Amino acid sequence: MSNSGEHHGSFQFLRNLRNFSARALFSISRFTQETKMKLTTIASLAALAAASALSPALADPVTREQAKADYHQAQADAAKSQMQKEAAQDEASAAAADAASAQAQANAAQADASTLHSKANETQAQANMAKNQADASKAQAQDAQARADKAQANRDAALDRAEDARETAHNN
Repeated sequence: MSNSGEHHGSFQFLRNLRNFSARALFSISRFTQETKMKLTTIASLAALAAASALSPALADPVTREQAKADYHQAQADAAKSQMQKEAAQDEASAAAADAASAQAQANAAQADASTLHSKANETQAQANMAKNQADASKAQAQDAQARADKAQANRDAALDRAEDARETAHNN
């Protein structure tokens, strides 16, 4: 519908509304003057309400163009906000993936540390066993040395007795 058609239709509606209001008011002759004034006020308010409802259609071209520009700007702002939202969601997804990767690496490092700790404990246990064996071997060596020293002392004593016996036999 063209602009002149819009205005014509709007004015026709208002004229019909005014004619209806006027017929309704003046066809009721038995009402008092006060009642007529109330009805006139109500009819005027209805006409103003109808005109207010139609005001976007009756707006001047500059206001209409400004409204169109505001509408298009709002659509552009909404599209920009949607792109920013999607970019932020992409960043959040990437950050979540990075966090999951870092967590997996931390878990692997923890597992490696646990394995190394277990190996260290095993090596420590082996070292403790080797030390115990070395201590036992040292004790056996000291015992053997003590027996060897006693045997040496017994040998020396036996040699001394044998020497004494030979001297005694030789002197007699």
